[in-house]
Amino acid sequence: MFKRSQTRSYTRTFQIPWGAVSLTSLFLLIEFFDELSYTVDGAALPVIRAELGLSYAQIGLLFGLPTIVSTLVEPVLMLLGDTRMRKRLVVGGGLAVTLALLLVGSAGSFPALLLAFALAYPASGAFVTLSQATLMDMNPGREGQLMARWTLAGSLGTLAGPLLVAAGFALGLGWRWAFFALAGLGLALTLLASLQRFPDRVSAHPAQVGGLQASAAGQESLRTLAATAWAALRSPQLLRWIVLLQMSDLLLDILVGYAPLYFTDVIGASPAQASLLLTVLMVSSLASDALLIPVLERVPGRAVVRASAAVTIVLYAALLLAPWPLVKIVLMVLVRFSTLGWYSVLQGEAYAALPGKSGTVMAVSSVVGLLGGVMAWSVGWVASVAGLPAAMWLLLAGPLSLALFVPRPAAGKLIMTPDA
Repeated sequence: MFKRSQTRSYTRTFQIPWGAVSLTSLFLLIEFFDELSYTVDGAALPVIRAELGLSYAQIGLLFGLPTIVSTLVEPVLMLLGDTRMRKRLVVGGGLAVTLALLLVGSAGSFPALLLAFALAYPASGAFVTLSQATLMDMNPGREGQLMARWTLAGSLGTLAGPLLVAAGFALGLGWRWAFFALAGLGLALTLLASLQRFPDRVSAHPAQVGGLQASAAGQESLRTLAATAWAALRSPQLLRWIVLLQMSDLLLDILVGYAPLYFTDVIGASPAQASLLLTVLMVSSLASDALLIPVLERVPGRAVVRASAAVTIVLYAALLLAPWPLVKIVLMVLVRFSTLGWYSVLQGEAYAALPGKSGTVMAVSSVVGLLGGVMAWSVGWVASVAGLPAAMWLLLAGPLSLALFVPRPAAGKLIMTPDA
């Protein structure tokens, strides 16, 4: 169990006290579960669409509206996450995620499915995002490196998701059973979280944002937390990384969400083949995330993102222009690999911009997340008007934004640190 005496800064050699191992492992399992659930959604989407008769516009709403709902709810949850309520929020979020998965598995219409997704998004914020925030608070100064490990755990989940759905199709079980199985796994992880002792305060570093001193000592009132969040919302340094994180998601989660439909509607794959192709994408992502861990120990994260964004622009444009299905598949795999370090580096920079206030960082991220919801919905709307091939061009804005607006690393910095 995590002991209060162990809530201290970790050294650059990343030596974790034995008492914290179980808590760290639990957080990584929660991320594995989250990405497993997300890719099961994507892999099953072609069959869900056919069974429930969904249009492209409804699919866009399915991805976009829950993000907007989450934007209204998550900021409050994230701010409360900087109080002694963090553990209760994580456990409550896990229970809500479990309920949402049960609702998806039993959904018989678009409104029921939309309700389940609208519940799942903010619930995942409480369950998964606050787990990530706690892990980052436990490791100040190594946010990028810890985010790389977090992302690797998620990649293992994304690899397992399509395989799970493809196995269900092969055995004639359909898609609903996978969501019921995920609900059982989510409940088990929630029970494990309820047995853990979370640190009351895991960082001794104060944060200075917009002229407001946010002390990490002791618990803060909601009024103080709200004032800190308002100051953070006016911080160009923090907002830059959060907006870039949203833009990067165009070729991360949003691409994964639409990839199965691209495989079936544009390339001509069957639902089972689309699930297997999505598995190949996840293998590519896993390889990329595994490579990132040693790379970040030697190369500045910002340099990695700038270089990978430039490569991705070329690969993704070639993917959309290529007329041959096999070439499209190969390029899709290469695109997924080329997004090396995007999420880990950008999220780590956001945490480093406001050390010791991870809940506040994620509250601001939730507000800016409205941009992500609009982008996800826009892709579906454009697909309903002009077709999916035309809509996929919108995703190119992601790597273009990173190539243009991620600043060059400061000379001599080998790990990510907040801007001076």
